[in-house]
Amino acid sequence: MNAKNRIFQLLKVNKDGLTITETSKKLKIHYITASKYLAVLEAEGKLKHRDIGMAKLFRINDDEK
Repeated sequence: MNAKNRIFQLLKVNKDGLTITETSKKLKIHYITASKYLAVLEAEGKLKHRDIGMAKLFRINDDEK
């Protein structure tokens, strides 16, 4: 399974969402890789994020089921 699919599956399990750092640590991938694929998934409409201070919290976009 590629990084993009692994990130999407991880966020399906973590309904409250994850930051880029949390995602990269849980999947043992580089921060930049996690950031890139989170942005791609968001551009595809599969994820949404909200800013919390300096961090972005990503979660599944429930509007796009």
